[in-house]
Amino acid sequence: MKKNLFCWSLALALVSGCGPKKKPMLNVLNVGCGADLATLDPQVVDGKIEENVLLALFEALVSQDPKTLEIRPGVASHWECSADGLEYSFTLREGLRWSNGDPLVAEDFVYSLKRVLSPNLGCPFTSFFFNIRNAEAYYKGQVSDFREVGIRATDARHLKMTLEHPVPYFLELVAHSIWFPVHRKTIEKFGPIDRRDTPWTRPEHMVCNGPFVLASWESGRYASVKKNPYYWDKNSVALDEIRFHPVADTATEERMYAAGELDITFRTHVSKIPHYRETGELYLTPQLGCLWVGFHCEQPPVNDVRVRRALGLAINREEIGRIRGFGKGLESFGVVPPGMGRYKQQPQLFREDMAEAKRLLAEAGYPDGKGFPKVELLYYTSDENRQIFEAVQAMWKRNLGIQVDLVSQEWKVYISLMNQGNFTIVRHRWFGDYNDPTTMLSIFMTGDPCNFIRWSCAEFDATVLRAQEAKSEAERIAYLQEAERIFVREMPGAPVYWEASSHLVSHRVRGWYPNVMDEHPWKYVSKLPAGAR
Repeated sequence: MKKNLFCWSLALALVSGCGPKKKPMLNVLNVGCGADLATLDPQVVDGKIEENVLLALFEALVSQDPKTLEIRPGVASHWECSADGLEYSFTLREGLRWSNGDPLVAEDFVYSLKRVLSPNLGCPFTSFFFNIRNAEAYYKGQVSDFREVGIRATDARHLKMTLEHPVPYFLELVAHSIWFPVHRKTIEKFGPIDRRDTPWTRPEHMVCNGPFVLASWESGRYASVKKNPYYWDKNSVALDEIRFHPVADTATEERMYAAGELDITFRTHVSKIPHYRETGELYLTPQLGCLWVGFHCEQPPVNDVRVRRALGLAINREEIGRIRGFGKGLESFGVVPPGMGRYKQQPQLFREDMAEAKRLLAEAGYPDGKGFPKVELLYYTSDENRQIFEAVQAMWKRNLGIQVDLVSQEWKVYISLMNQGNFTIVRHRWFGDYNDPTTMLSIFMTGDPCNFIRWSCAEFDATVLRAQEAKSEAERIAYLQEAERIFVREMPGAPVYWEASSHLVSHRVRGWYPNVMDEHPWKYVSKLPAGAR
C-alpha cells in the first residue's frame, strides 16, 4: 500500500512538472506623464513631458547621477579636456549597439549633430551647440561644409569636439536629451536628414540606444517602453516595462495613484498635499524653473513695454502660491531661480505695485482699461493651469479694468501654437536644461529658437555675449546679472512663481530621487513586489 501511494505521488509530481508553467510576473512601473506626448524625436522635443520618456529610450555621451546630478559616464566610458578648455575627446564604450543590433559608433554622433544644425528641422535647442566651433556659422549658412564644424570621429570609438571658447558647464550640456544620438538608416528610411514628423518614432520603426525600447504608443493611452536587450548595461536595469500615462487632471491622477494604478504621479493635487505629507509619499522639491506670463512682443498691445510692465506689476504672486499649495517663499521677481549653479541670487528686482501698474496703463493710452483691445491668454489644459490663470484674469480685471479671455488647449496644440507665435499672451514655464543661469537667459536672445515671445533687445543680446567672452567667472556672473536686470526692466515676460516638483511616489519604488532638475534616469529605478516595503 505504501509502495502504491509512493508511485501515485511520484506520478503526480511528474505530471505537474510537465504541465504549463506560469509566466513570471513582470516588473512594471506606472508613471503619470501629464499629457499626451507631442513627439518622441529627441532632436525636436521641447517639453518636459516628452523628455521624461526619452530618458528611458536614449543615452548621451555622458549621464547624470540620479541623486546628485553629477556627471557620470554614459555612452562614453571616459573623456579628456585640453588645458585651455577648448577640446574634448570622448572614448566610447566597447561593443555598443543600437536596439536593432547595429553597431553604435562615434560617427553616429557626428551625423546627429549635423541633423540638429539643419535649419529645416526646426530643433528648438540649436543654441546648445553654438559653443562648438563653426556650429552657428553652419546653421546660419555662413559655412557650407559640415567638415568645418568642430566635431569629428577619429575612429569608431573616438570623438573630438572643438569649442569656440571655454564653457564651464559643457558636460552638463552634453548630458541633455538634445545630445541623444539618432540612427542614420532609420532617419533616412523615411526622408532626408532635415525632415521632421516622419514615422521613424513609431514603435514599429524606432531604433534607439537607451535602457528601454518603445513598445507601444497610442494617443490617449499610455506609452510603453520595455527593456532593451542590446543596451550595454542591461543587467543593471531592474524594470521590465514602464508605462507612461497621459493624465492631465491632477484629481484623476491622484485617484489612480490611490487605487494603485500609478506608482509615480506627474504632479500632486493641492488638496491632497497635507495627507501625503503625513504618509511620506509626497516629494515636494524646489526646482530650477520659473512659471511666467509671456507676451508676444510683436503683437499689440503687448509690444508696448508700458503695457507689459502694467500687466506684470498687477499680479498678486502670493495668491498664486496659495492656489498651488506649495507655501510661501516661491514668489518670483526675476527669471534665474535660487540655487542656480554658480549664480548669486539678486535682491528682489521689482515689486507688485497696483498704483504704478494703473499709471503705466494710462500712459500707454488705456486709462482705467478704457479702449484696451480684446486679447487672449493661451495655456495648456490642466486643472492647476485653469485655476492659476482664472486668478490672473480676475486680477487684471480688478486692478486694471481690462478683460483678457482665456484659451485652453491640449498639450500638443498648445506647443504648436506657441512655436508658431500664434498667441498674444501665453502661459509659459521654463525649466533649466542644465545647472547654469545661461539656460534661463539665453533663450531670450534675438532669433533663439526658444524665444517664443519674439523679443529682441540689442542691449540684452550684447550683455549675454559679453558673459560668454568674460575673462573670469566673477565677470561672467556680473554680466548675467545685468542681463537679468534688463529683462525685468523690459518685461517681455512677467515672472510669477519659482518652480517646484510635486510627485507622489509609492513606497514600493526604489532608486527614484528628488532633485532640482526633476531628472530621473529610469535605468536606476526599481519596484518592490506587492506587499513589500
